[in-house]
Amino acid sequence: AAPTATTPPQKILDIPRFWFPPSTSTAASREQAAAEQAELSAISGRHPGGIPQADFKLVATKVCGFASFFGPALFEKVVGEGSSAQASTLAQATAWWEENCRGKCPATRVYNLLRSPGTTCVTRENWKKALAFLLDTHPGLEFLKSTPEFQDRYLECVVERMFYTNCPGESDGMTLREMRKSNIPDVLLAVDEEPDINVINDYFSYEHFYVLYCKFWELDLDHDFLLDREDLIKLGNYSLTYRIVDRIFEGACRRITSGVPEKLGYLDFIWLLLSEEDKTSDTALRYWFNGVDLDGDGYIRPHEMEYFYKEQVHRMDCLAQEVIQFSDVLCQMSDMVKPKEEGKVSLLDLRNCGQAGIFLNVLFNLTKFIQSEQRDPNQIFHERATPELTDWDRYAKVEYARLSMEEEDGDVDGEWDAD
Repeated sequence: AAPTATTPPQKILDIPRFWFPPSTSTAASREQAAAEQAELSAISGRHPGGIPQADFKLVATKVCGFASFFGPALFEKVVGEGSSAQASTLAQATAWWEENCRGKCPATRVYNLLRSPGTTCVTRENWKKALAFLLDTHPGLEFLKSTPEFQDRYLECVVERMFYTNCPGESDGMTLREMRKSNIPDVLLAVDEEPDINVINDYFSYEHFYVLYCKFWELDLDHDFLLDREDLIKLGNYSLTYRIVDRIFEGACRRITSGVPEKLGYLDFIWLLLSEEDKTSDTALRYWFNGVDLDGDGYIRPHEMEYFYKEQVHRMDCLAQEVIQFSDVLCQMSDMVKPKEEGKVSLLDLRNCGQAGIFLNVLFNLTKFIQSEQRDPNQIFHERATPELTDWDRYAKVEYARLSMEEEDGDVDGEWDAD
């Protein structure tokens, strides 16, 4: 009702628009559609017998806005999966573009390209199949052509990092909503344009893969491509406590996907190391929160903190470190996190406090706990000078340099075997 003389006018909130119906058509989108149609017709005009697969990278880049290495995947979608056709007609290409690209955002286009017919998510296998052409065409990965087994491991790592960052749950597929919230479409285009794959820190850096694979290889002493408790406890020079390692192998932090009881596989290890070296990401916080929340009630309570801290006390004793009593630690952690409800730390509390890494390291990583107490001024300066880098980016850079030096010095443990 309109306000009267006796009732003050109600304040109208300026709420940003959050829903954009698919039918919404603007002058810009109509102009874009017309340009894409004209480009498709021009490409088709140069091939009276149909657009061959080799030229579909032009359709991918100029018409659909995809990276060029999606050309083969696009051709297969247009002519039909399993088809033996060597070329696509203009009508086929136009029909696919009309249904899957016209008026749609880049994320939706990528989603429509990758998912299997009749499904509502993009699986890891969908990703690996579509990205396979990247391995054969990107100049920054040319050296991998002679080692197909490492091409496979690299691709597994790229895809798993995508899921780690954008699908923090235990789903086996990436939904349209997750794709839209991600930076994947932009990263794909950046990879296509950048000849140095290591410039792309998100997902695709070969140096990052090298660090992940080497760290796994160093721990996997029998090279069966599986880690047990005694293997994992050696990570970071025995940084993690036995109690948190037990929780990892119980599947509390995340469901183990190796298929072998009491063993972590390579993909499980990717989630673990990314979470261990960068505890600021949402995925890492959820990973470790689940591990520390012993009863799974959605809160970390004092008795759960004490359960993990007791092992830290024992370690401090063994290393002749000054022991900080749990009562003092509890007060400091409460002041640090400032939980909404006293004595109950929620995942949201950890996200909001800005010091979740310190909180978690106090409980199960003595090395990083001590480092946080004795911050190196040079490290602080470096972090402030490179705000665009994540903790993982910094760790990977240092570890890659170390591993490269060891390889040059001939200290690599045996010959690598990706199988």
